Amino acid sequence: MIKFKIFLLLLFIFSAGTIFAIEIETIGEALIINNDKASAKAMALSRAKWTAVETVSPAKIKIDTIINNAELADEAVKTELSATIKSYNILEETVKENKYIIKIKADIIPEKGENLIDRLSSDTTICVMIAGSMPESNSLLFDQPFSSAVINQLEEKGFNVNLVDYSQITAANFNSAFNNTTYKSVDNLIKNEVCRNILLGILSIIDMGNNTGYGTVSFKLVTGELNWKLIEKQNDKIKILNSGFFSGRSQAATLNNAALNIYKSMANNTAVKLVSQVSEKILGDNYKSIRIVLTGANTAIDDLSQLKNDLKNIPFVLQVKEQDDSSLVVDYPDKAYYLAVFLEKDNKYKVTKLSDNELIIRK
Repeated sequence: MIKFKIFLLLLFIFSAGTIFAIEIETIGEALIINNDKASAKAMALSRAKWTAVETVSPAKIKIDTIINNAELADEAVKTELSATIKSYNILEETVKENKYIIKIKADIIPEKGENLIDRLSSDTTICVMIAGSMPESNSLLFDQPFSSAVINQLEEKGFNVNLVDYSQITAANFNSAFNNTTYKSVDNLIKNEVCRNILLGILSIIDMGNNTGYGTVSFKLVTGELNWKLIEKQNDKIKILNSGFFSGRSQAATLNNAALNIYKSMANNTAVKLVSQVSEKILGDNYKSIRIVLTGANTAIDDLSQLKNDLKNIPFVLQVKEQDDSSLVVDYPDKAYYLAVFLEKDNKYKVTKLSDNELIIRK
C-alpha cells in the first residue's frame, strides 16, 4: 500500500511538470504568383501553422498578419513557434483556382501558444501626434479632422491608441523631436505616456496665392504638405521604422477656410494611405489597405454595391468598407497591382491610375 502511494505521488509530480499538447487540424492557402508554386506552398504551410496556434488562444489578434513573405514566414515559424508547435504532418496538398492549399495536423502546446499571441498583441500600442498649422497662426493644431481620421482608422485595424495630452506639447519640443529624433527628445515630448509605437507628423499649410480663374470671384489656394515618421520606442532606444510624405491641394473664399478644406480632403484619402503604411509595417501585409475610387459619369450607388460584391469574390480580400459615395477601402495582403489584375480580368472595370495604396477605376 505504501509503495502504491509513493507511485501515485511520483506520478503526480512528473505529471505536474508535463506539458500536454492539443491536436489541431488547419488549412492554409496562398495565391500562386507567376507560377511560383514553391513560394506559394511555403506561404500556405506557414499560414496553416499560424492558424493552428491562433486556434488555441482566445486573443483576437490575427497572428497571420505578421507574415510578410514566404521566407520571413518560414523563419518566423522556426524561431517563434519551435516551442509552440510540438510536431505537425501535412495531410493534403492541392492546387485549386490558382491557389496552393495545404491541410495539416499539428500538436500545439496551448499555454505557449497563448503566451506567444499575448506577446505579439502587446506590440500594438501607439500614440498619434500629427501637428497641423493654420496659415494665420503659429500654434500647433492637433485636434483637426485629419488626425481624427488617422486615429479612428488605426483603432479599426486593432491598434490600442493611447490618448495624448496635447495641451502639454510645446512647439519647440515637438519640432525638436521631429527634426532630431533621439530618445531624449521623444521622451521629453511624450513624457509619461505608454507608447511602444509613435506616429509623428507635421501637416504644413502653404498659401499658394489667389486663383482668379472664376471671373470676378477670387479664391485662395493652399497646399497641404504632410511629413511623417513612425517610431518605435523600447528599452531606452529609438528606431525609425518608416517615414514618408503626402500632399494635397484645396481652395476656398478665405485662407483659413481653404486650410480647413485641406484637413477634410486629406482625412478622406491621405489618411487611408498613411494608416495602411503604418499598419503594414507593424502588423504585416494583411493590414495593408487600398483605397478604390470608382469614377465615371454614370456611377451610381448600385455600381458601388456591385463593386463591393466583386471585391469580396477576389482571393485574399479580407475586408471591404464603404468610405464615401464613390470609394471603398479594402484590406488586401498583396500588391495593389494584383488586385488591379483581378478587377480587369473580365473586362468589367478599367484601372486608370495605380499606386501602392490607391486604385482609380471606371466601369
